[in-house]
Amino acid sequence: MSDVDLQRRMALRRIGSVVALSTLAGGGVWFGGYRPGSLAAAEPTSTAVAGPFDVDLRLLAHPDEVSILPGAPSKVWRYTAERIAGPTETLTPVGESYAGPLIRLRRGQRLLVRIDNELPEDTTVHWHGLHVPSDVDGQPRLPIAPATSMTLAFDVVDRAGLYWYHPHPHGPDGGRVGLQSYAGLAGPLIINDDAERALGLPDGERELVLILQDRTFSDGNELQYIGGGGMGAMMTRMRGFRGERVLVNGHPDARREVSTRPYRLRLLNGSNSRIYKLAWSDGRAVIVIGTDGGLLAEPERRRSVTLAPAQRIDLWVDFGDTEPGESVQFVSEEYQLGMMGGGGMMEQGMMGDMMDRGMMRDMMGSERIPLVTFAVVARANDSETLPERLAQDLPTSPVQADTPVRRFELGMRMMQGFTINGRRMEGTTVADDEIVRLGQTEIWEFVNDSMMPHPIHIHGLQFQIQERTGSKTDLHDGIIDAGLHDTVLVFPQERVRIALTFKNFEGLYMYHCHNMEHEDAGMMRYFKVVA
Repeated sequence: MSDVDLQRRMALRRIGSVVALSTLAGGGVWFGGYRPGSLAAAEPTSTAVAGPFDVDLRLLAHPDEVSILPGAPSKVWRYTAERIAGPTETLTPVGESYAGPLIRLRRGQRLLVRIDNELPEDTTVHWHGLHVPSDVDGQPRLPIAPATSMTLAFDVVDRAGLYWYHPHPHGPDGGRVGLQSYAGLAGPLIINDDAERALGLPDGERELVLILQDRTFSDGNELQYIGGGGMGAMMTRMRGFRGERVLVNGHPDARREVSTRPYRLRLLNGSNSRIYKLAWSDGRAVIVIGTDGGLLAEPERRRSVTLAPAQRIDLWVDFGDTEPGESVQFVSEEYQLGMMGGGGMMEQGMMGDMMDRGMMRDMMGSERIPLVTFAVVARANDSETLPERLAQDLPTSPVQADTPVRRFELGMRMMQGFTINGRRMEGTTVADDEIVRLGQTEIWEFVNDSMMPHPIHIHGLQFQIQERTGSKTDLHDGIIDAGLHDTVLVFPQERVRIALTFKNFEGLYMYHCHNMEHEDAGMMRYFKVVA
């Protein structure tokens, strides 16, 4: 594959010797209203959040250099932040690498945040998984230009859980989500509430946030991304970029020292396209306590757990049966997705003539990858028990006999890329069948007729997964469909139904594949919520 140094793709161009970052609208706060200079399709104000604010942050997107591998530092783009007001635990570094700081909020807080863009190109900050007004969602229709800032505010209304923030730019020539995220722009966000705290789950040093990302480096430790042309680059864009090394919180060969007690692992798949098959090296059960939208009603035990790009998983692990001096690895196991159950393009001459078997295996599977080594270094005298019941606030299914069904076909056009209902990204254009009613519950049915899996993300809400039918793969046993989600993995030749309710906010939102190369190539659309 023809890779190029990411350094050349994201070289910082000077924007004047002294350029002050300016706040929009003369220093006013953007509460989800019209932004001067934004696209004409921007919606009028959908909500107003008045002060005072419980938390006031400054979030800066900027170039930097960090040490990732031995030797020369690597050039990255990253988020750094400053707490102006709010509890001291609001901001916590995630290691010493490029990962954005952990933002910790409490349900019911009122947040004010100014985003400063010191990058050489437009960016946005999408609050992934959060239920916020359309115009503070960080959509590509509302970019933050270089050397400017955006100040926004919203109420924290979501359930306790692990969410995240990352860029979401998309211009006339395509998206930049893949490149900007790959360069390092991503960070975790945790919401806490009293009900979750009352469960007494591990916290403090025994609550570990782990961001999984894969990267490829040059001999000089520069990040490498997709090259401009050739068959290798085309196939990489079709599959999605996968790096040669997996980093955890921006570090290779991750290791954590633990004691013989329970721990809470909060994992985010921040990779561009890689799907992980998570398991323990000693065969112990993977105990799931939460998903994208917070805690499950009760724990689920699996031999492995499947985690697609943008998804989060909340795990309980007890090292009480591991002796000090021993260690156990958390790994992504080898898997094969198969060839679409027979008769698809991958098995026909069209694609078979383009790729050898090795490339086909690489397209449709993954090797075994060590992720984190947990070294038990001390014995604890006390022990804790996993609660049999977890969340009490999970909503019941909103589906009724007359709930309308909306169908989305995930397809592919040769030489054009992947599509949704035959369409690709067309700016803020919304088709008639992409308009939904405020307060309405619907079933969205995704049917994957393409040759690749697609993690479908819907902005602005959490949904419930109702049903899966179709082909089975090595990864299906690890799928967690219980609980609330904002991203659902749809395999080739599979149909998945989700139930979602459009609450509180009118306006434009997005739905798209969260394989970042797929969304950048146009597998992304707006839908509009109207009263």
